[in-house]
Amino acid sequence: MTPFPPLLPTLSREEDRLAALQRHELLDTPEEPAFDQITRLAAKLLKVPIALISLVDRDRQWFKSRVGLAVRETPREQAFCAHALQSDSLFVVGDASRDHRFAANPLVTGHPHIRFYAGAPLRTADGLTLGTICVIDNRPRPALSPEEEEALRDLSAMVMAHIEARRAVGYLHPVTSLSNRFRFLADIDALLADPAIRDRARLTVVTVDTAASQQYAELTRVLGQVSADAFEIDCARRIAACLPERTRLYHVSPARFACILVDQPESGLAATLDRIGSAIRSPFLYQGVPIATSTGIGFVHHPDRPAGSVELLRAATSAAHQSLETQKPWCAYDEEQDRASLRAFLLLRSLTEALAAGEGAADTATQNGGQLHIAYQPKVDLRRNGCIGAEALLRWTHPELGPISPAEFVPLAERTALVRPLTEWVIRAVLIQIARWRRRGIALPVSINISMLDLGANDFADRVAAMLDRHGIQADWISFEVTESALMTDRAVVDRQLDQLRRLGIEVEIDDFGTGQSALSYLKDIPATAVKIDQRFIRSIATERSDQIMVRSTIELAHDLGYRVVAEGVETVEACDWLRLHGCDIGQGYLFSRPLAPAAFENWLAAGAFRPAAVVMA
Repeated sequence: MTPFPPLLPTLSREEDRLAALQRHELLDTPEEPAFDQITRLAAKLLKVPIALISLVDRDRQWFKSRVGLAVRETPREQAFCAHALQSDSLFVVGDASRDHRFAANPLVTGHPHIRFYAGAPLRTADGLTLGTICVIDNRPRPALSPEEEEALRDLSAMVMAHIEARRAVGYLHPVTSLSNRFRFLADIDALLADPAIRDRARLTVVTVDTAASQQYAELTRVLGQVSADAFEIDCARRIAACLPERTRLYHVSPARFACILVDQPESGLAATLDRIGSAIRSPFLYQGVPIATSTGIGFVHHPDRPAGSVELLRAATSAAHQSLETQKPWCAYDEEQDRASLRAFLLLRSLTEALAAGEGAADTATQNGGQLHIAYQPKVDLRRNGCIGAEALLRWTHPELGPISPAEFVPLAERTALVRPLTEWVIRAVLIQIARWRRRGIALPVSINISMLDLGANDFADRVAAMLDRHGIQADWISFEVTESALMTDRAVVDRQLDQLRRLGIEVEIDDFGTGQSALSYLKDIPATAVKIDQRFIRSIATERSDQIMVRSTIELAHDLGYRVVAEGVETVEACDWLRLHGCDIGQGYLFSRPLAPAAFENWLAAGAFRPAAVVMA
C-alpha cells in the first residue's frame, strides 16, 4: 500500500485558478439555499448519502454546500476533489480502499469511510476549475450509468450557472470586486439563521468609513473618478490585511467597508480595530500626492443588540459616524446616541413636512397655529426706555413631540438642504407680519436671524431683494442678525453678500459677539451697523468683574468703530442699570419681555410694558 499522502497532481495555471476562486467570492461564505437545493438533488438522483459542492483552495477544500457530512473543510492533501480538477470529464473512484492513491487516506480509513467517489469539475468559461460537485458513498459501487453521468454533468452546469448568475445579479462591487451590501446583508441573515451561530456564538458587525461623504465627493470632483476608485482599492487592500485570517471584507457603499467577526474576544477586536485605524489613516498616495481623509470605525455585537441584518448594519454605521464626529479611533454602538440620531432624522423629516405644509402659507402659519410660527422679542432703547424694534424668533410646535427648541432643529437644518427653504419661510412670514403692522400704524423694524449657509450662497441678497419687492416692504424695515462664526467661514462670499444687503439698505448686526474665533480687529472690515453681546456675558454683569471688563471694552471698541451695541439676556434691573451707565445702546431680555406672539406683542406695546419700572412694579 502506498504511504499517505500520495503526490497531488501538478496543475497548470494554478495561480490564475486561485485568483478566479477569490474573485468569485465563494470561500468562507454562509450557506445559500440555491446551492443546497442542488446538493440535495444530487444525493437523491445518484442515491448516495453524501453530496458536496467542494471548492479547492491553496491548502484546503472548503464545502460551499454539503449533505451528509458534518465538517466544513478538509486539508487539500486529503481531497479527492483535488484530483478531479484536471479531469476533462468526470473523476470516478469505484472503491477507494483498493485504489493506491486513496487507500491510506484518513477519509477512507476513518470517518466518513469513503469508498465510492464521483466528481464533476466546476469550470469557468475561461477554463479555470474552481472545484467540483461530487457524490460519495461508504460502499463500493460500479461505474456510473450513462444516465447518472449525464445527471452529474447537468448538476455541475447548474452550479456554475448559479455561480455566474450570482456575480451578474450584483453581489460584487464593480470597483474592488469585493462582495457588496446585498451579499453582506444576505450573509448576516444566513448566519443568524444557522442555529449553531444564532444560539451559541456572538457576531460582531464592523463598518469602516474611510472618508466622510463630503470628502469623498471632493476627492472625486478634484482628482476624478479614477482617483476615487484607486483610493477605494487601496483602502480595501489595507483593511483586508488587518483582518483575522479568512475574514471576509465587504464593500457596502462608496468609501465604506464592513466585515463580520464570529466569537472575537474583546481584546482581539480592539487590536483588529486599532490595526485598521492605523492602516487607513496613513495618507493615500495618488500620482505622488498624499491625500488624507477622516476615518470612522464602528461596531455592534449580536445578540447584545438582537436585530436583523439591515438593523445591524445601520447600528454599526451609526457607531462609525460617532467615531467620525468625536474623532475617536473607533466606537461601539451606543443606543442612547443612536436614539439621538434617530430623533434628529425624525425632526428633519418632520421639518420637511412642516415646510411643505406651510409652503406659500406663511401668513396662515403665523396667525392660525401652524407648526412653524414666529415670536417677537422687543428691543429697548436703554437711554429712553422705549421699544425701538423686535427680533423675530422661529418657533416650532411638533404635533407629537411638542415644542422643539431652535437650538436643536436649526443646526440640523443647517447640515442639510433645508436651510434655504427654512430661511425663506422665516423671511416671508416676517415680511407679511411687518406689512400688517405697518397698516395698523406699528412702524418698528424687525431683525431676522440668518445662517452662515445663507450668506454663503451667491444669490442670497438677490432673493431677499425679490421678496421685499413682492411684499412691498422697504429694506430699512428689516435687519439681519448673523453670527460671528458665519462671518469667518468664507470671507469673500460673505462680504459680497453683506455689501449687497447694505446697498439695499438692510442693516446687519453681528450676533453672539465674543463667542466666535475671530479677532476683534475684524470688526473694522465687517459692513455691519451693530454688535450684539452674547447673553452669557450679560447675566452676571452686575457682579462678575471679568464680565464687566469684557463688556465695557467691547462697548468702547464698538462705539469707536461706529457700531451700536445690543445686549441680550437682560434679566435684572441691576444689569440694565449697569449697561445703561456704561453706554450700551439697546437691551433685550426677560426684564422687558419674553418672545411674544404677534397679537401679544401688540398688546405689550399698547400697555407700555417696556418700561423696566412698570415691569418691577407689576
